[in-house]
Amino acid sequence: MLPLRAKRLGLNLVGAAAILLAWEACAGLDIINPFLLPPPSRLLSTFGEMLGNGLLLTHAAASLERVLVGFLIAAVVGMAAGVALGWWNTASELLQPIIEALRPIPPIAWTPLAILWFGIGNAPSYFLVFVGAVFPVFVNTFAAVRGLDRTQVNAALCLGAGSRLLLTDVVIPASLPIIFPGLRIALGVGWMCVVAAELIAAQSGLGYLIQQSRLLLQTQNVLTGMIAIGIIGFAMNAGMLWLERRLIPWRASGARS
Repeated sequence: MLPLRAKRLGLNLVGAAAILLAWEACAGLDIINPFLLPPPSRLLSTFGEMLGNGLLLTHAAASLERVLVGFLIAAVVGMAAGVALGWWNTASELLQPIIEALRPIPPIAWTPLAILWFGIGNAPSYFLVFVGAVFPVFVNTFAAVRGLDRTQVNAALCLGAGSRLLLTDVVIPASLPIIFPGLRIALGVGWMCVVAAELIAAQSGLGYLIQQSRLLLQTQNVLTGMIAIGIIGFAMNAGMLWLERRLIPWRASGARS
């Protein structure tokens, strides 16, 4: 009997193949306009062509660089703010209202200010990724620290742990199982934000490629850029899951038991 994982993978592949075949057939029979929605065979050819001439890799590398810089800054700031406000009530009372007022503002709404402040280039994209990614990290970190089991903290205090040791060896490690889902969400949001920013305020990147292709009515290039965005987003999420299993092995073993 097939393992459950293999069975699920087989069903996923069958479902994807059925959709692609139906799409190809509809385009071939002119049920859908192949100019507006090119068939999978044409997209595969375009994907290979854009990989071969380096265009897709160049724009993908530019987008990845922007999202990683903005995400790393957001991760550091969000975790630091979450630990500080979660651990010290005074800091929470002072800053929490400001953060909660800023958090509902969509990252794309910051685009005009980002362009005014930083001009056209990488800096606005860094900023928009930071704005989109910092709040999920902060919320999860804050919730993790506030929900920490005080028994662990009291045990560390009884053993003579100081404030610095308490934070680095007890609070942060114990909070990681809740912080990491926030990091994964933040990376996904940051990836969406960088593409949106490149549609408006960049001269390279997958968003810029999609926008230029739209203006030139190159629908196949638009969809190829979208496919590249999906593939890279999937790969980044898989990488974060791998990193989570490496850094929090006790959670993975607990989930399997």
